[in-house]
Amino acid sequence: MLNYIRKYLFLLVSVLLYACGQDSRDRSKIPPTPFQTESIQNIASLEALTDAIRSNPSLAENYYKRAIILHKMGDNQKALEDINRADRLKQNTGKYLYIKALILRDMKQYREAYAFAQSAEILNVDTPELYTLLGHLSQQRNDLKNAEQYLAKSLQIAPFDGETYFYQGTLAARKGDTVTAILKMTRALDMKPTFKVGYSTLTDVLKNRRLYDSALAVNKSALAQFPKDADFYVDRGLVFYKFGRLDSSLVYYDKAFAIDSKRFDALLYSATIYFKWKNYTKALEYYEKVLEANPNTPNINYSIALTYEQLGSLNKAEEYLKTAVEKDPNNIPAIIALNRVSGRINSDLGVYEAPIPLPTKRAQGTNVASKPVIEEPKKLLDTSRIRVNIIAPKKKITIKTDTSRKLKL
Repeated sequence: MLNYIRKYLFLLVSVLLYACGQDSRDRSKIPPTPFQTESIQNIASLEALTDAIRSNPSLAENYYKRAIILHKMGDNQKALEDINRADRLKQNTGKYLYIKALILRDMKQYREAYAFAQSAEILNVDTPELYTLLGHLSQQRNDLKNAEQYLAKSLQIAPFDGETYFYQGTLAARKGDTVTAILKMTRALDMKPTFKVGYSTLTDVLKNRRLYDSALAVNKSALAQFPKDADFYVDRGLVFYKFGRLDSSLVYYDKAFAIDSKRFDALLYSATIYFKWKNYTKALEYYEKVLEANPNTPNINYSIALTYEQLGSLNKAEEYLKTAVEKDPNNIPAIIALNRVSGRINSDLGVYEAPIPLPTKRAQGTNVASKPVIEEPKKLLDTSRIRVNIIAPKKKITIKTDTSRKLKL
């Protein structure tokens, strides 16, 4: 019995000592390095490069590096300013021209981007990234033969570059080979799951082919990679809209706007759905928010006018239609709507207004719209109330002849 108690105490003490030692060692461990997201790393790099530029503003390399970071962060305008400074400080540097071409491409200035990318190639920049960029820009120029050659050259250097496979997919789509396009783009995303453009483009291709389930599957993968990216919520909404699921479409447009309050295109899509549902008050609310944010949104005045017309506010509808026609005198739907609305208003007022003529083919190249001619309403004369004065003819004039004068023979 005594031996048993001793063994039990020994085990108990051993366990306690192990626990204390383990706890002591746990407290003495160096904590793991916290994971830093790419966004945090970019901000830190940006701050460091900004400090370096303040210390030595004449060093081109720092502007070049900061331009790359700004481009990654999506601030293309500031990135372009930095790479232009680097180029001025150290001209004819191929890698600077490549970055400039990359930034201009993302700003959709394709012609300028192509010129700088070609200059970079002349200056012996021999990288798969440059050839992939040239392949994409050649497609934008409809030079499909050169695009194919550049992309093939890129794959010779880097056989597993997902971005190159993606632009091979867009090239196949341009040639009408949708099957190859889908295969290439799918392979590209397998190789490079963080390639954002690839998800949107592939989703769009599948949507246009009416492969809605596949489009939603690709979009789901995109949202798994980028759960807070409004673009992919808009993409999902567009897929649902395409096959008539307007309620689901509206849900994802609202999510996109909740994530990014600058995504007024999502509001525009939502307004279209409310208009289809004949909820004109809600549609008008969304349309007016879009107009306030961007007055140059295509057809926004026309859409607001149609909504006011449905609500019975013809004067407001006429006001917005006149603005739409002033901005685009060749907007035929707006001219037709303006004639319709103005005709309804003028018929109530008892006024006739000549319709605005539709632009002819010759006049469509001008910015001059024919002005409406306003005429007073025609009235018929009441002849029973008019006194007619009859003018009597003058008396006949008699001329006396002189008989004393003889006719000379």
